[in-house]
Amino acid sequence: MLGFIFKIIRFAFVGAIGAALAAKFLLESNADVETEEIDLVAIFEGKELVSSADPFYGGKVLAMFGGVLLDLRKTQPAPTGIRIDLAVIMGGVSLVVPEGWRVSFEGKMLMGGWSDNTRTTAEEDVPTVTITGFVACGGLQATTRSPVEAVV
Repeated sequence: MLGFIFKIIRFAFVGAIGAALAAKFLLESNADVETEEIDLVAIFEGKELVSSADPFYGGKVLAMFGGVLLDLRKTQPAPTGIRIDLAVIMGGVSLVVPEGWRVSFEGKMLMGGWSDNTRTTAEEDVPTVTITGFVACGGLQATTRSPVEAVV
């Protein structure tokens, strides 16, 4: 019985790698400093985006076997707020927001983790970043200080 379980796990892992390789060649990022609605793809690599869009609506982020650092401290949020749809598979996403912003995770988690290290105020009308989607075997972190700055 245990051998059968390991075969299924190995099959799923090989399938995930095959899907990631196919996606690597089929999907492209559409995200730069001024993009108001991003499509950010990081497969088998790391991507970093420091956005200064005015207004910034959000967009989609895909991280498979890779990582994304999305810094929103220079953006102006859209009047409707910011909505980010995530798909993280065996990867990680770090979201950096200004102090006082609220981050809300409404997605699904499977063998992964979500950490909110932001400093939020009690005010009701602060900008809100709503995160939807899923994280499988990966992690999502929201903070007010970039992990790169934390090391320096």
